[in-house]
Formats: sequence, structure tokens, C-alpha cells
Amino acid sequence: MKEVFDEASKAEEVQGVVVVTGPDSVDVAMTPAAALRSAERISSAAVEALIGESGRNAKDSH
Repeated sequence: MKEVFDEASKAEEVQGVVVVTGPDSVDVAMTPAAALRSAERISSAAVEALIGESGRNAKDSH
């Protein structure tokens, strides 16, 4: 499994491009459309992870 970080990435607009920086040397430049699609995918995956975590925690407490 990859290393897991608890620090959020940073994003800023630079001359019409979205630049994302973060832990583990993340440094990506994207078009606004690609950034929006990425944000949607990250949000969806985060919700799935939280739902899975909640289900696992509920099973552990029984």
C-alpha cells in the first residue's frame, strides 16, 4: 500500500492553470476542466472511504 498522508494538497490558479502541490512532492499543473474532474473523483473516493470506514467501525463495536 502507498504511504498515507493526513495533510491536504494545496491548489491555486496561476495564469489560467490550476497548480496542485502537496505531500510527497506532488506538483501538478492542470487545465481547469481536468482539475474539476479530478476534484470530483477525489471527492467521490473520499466519500466511499468514509462510508467504508464507518461500516468497519460499526462492525468492530459489536
